[in-house]
Amino acid sequence: MSSAKIKTGALALLTLLLAACQSRTEPPLVAATPQEMQQWAQKNCSQSKDEHCAYFAQMQYGIQRNFYDAHRYHGRECAVTIGWGQNGRYNVQSTAGDEQLCLKTWGVISSAKNLPPPPENLPATMVLDFKPD
Repeated sequence: MSSAKIKTGALALLTLLLAACQSRTEPPLVAATPQEMQQWAQKNCSQSKDEHCAYFAQMQYGIQRNFYDAHRYHGRECAVTIGWGQNGRYNVQSTAGDEQLCLKTWGVISSAKNLPPPPENLPATMVLDFKPD
């Protein structure tokens, strides 16, 4: 896998996760099931030829289900470094940016269940940028 494709995939993930911060006022939902994430991925990747689209769509869906009240963080930014742990979940390694948004994001990622592991040809550690609309 070329470095350019990995960078493109990582940029696609960041773009998709930005949508995860769209305003939602309902309380968080329970963990997404693998079937729900697969349906979300199929719906959002139907026109894409990117081999990582399903992974990115599943990540977006899994995080978005738990990120509510995003409108409270409008105009703020947080970069979150996450790594795939041996426990089968993502661990937040560091944050940089708005303290309140970073705390919210840390909690959302730490509590999100059933997020897919990163594909072998993507890094196990990545930086996600959160910028709620």
